[in-house]
Amino acid sequence: MTTVARLFDKERAHRLFKTPTANLGSNGASQHPDKRRAGGHGPTLDDEVSFLLPVDPDTAEEQLGAFHSPPEWWAEYGPAVRRWETLMGTPAPIPVEFGPRGGRRLAAVFAEWLMGLPRGWITHIPGLNRARQLKAAGNGVVARQAFTAYLHMINHKGDEWESGA
Repeated sequence: MTTVARLFDKERAHRLFKTPTANLGSNGASQHPDKRRAGGHGPTLDDEVSFLLPVDPDTAEEQLGAFHSPPEWWAEYGPAVRRWETLMGTPAPIPVEFGPRGGRRLAAVFAEWLMGLPRGWITHIPGLNRARQLKAAGNGVVARQAFTAYLHMINHKGDEWESGA
């Protein structure tokens, strides 16, 4: 994984998606990020995915590749998505779906993928609706980040013990 991370360094991935938050499924419909900012708030992941990505959920399924999703889906987020696809070893799922009234909205399976979880970890649990799936993703932790932090903490603590701090 470290070699892959060096090949796709984070500086090339200059535009990153927001982290899923626990209130994504319960804070109403998405709106254009500019409108959200004009109201004094920051855009959500749902806002960014629903309004800034040129993905058509009707035709997206036939465009999926074995290793990477189509680059035309991601606009300026492309380098970050490609890096995460490579690190995860799986293509990004379709990021949007149509809601009950026909509007575009964040697909829970995409939030699950962003968190680094295996497909279905949250989205294939019987009885969990979309709102609860998004809440579970938002309340979670990216396991790879937690593992790296834990290793850093252990190594740092070891340095303190040796120096007598």
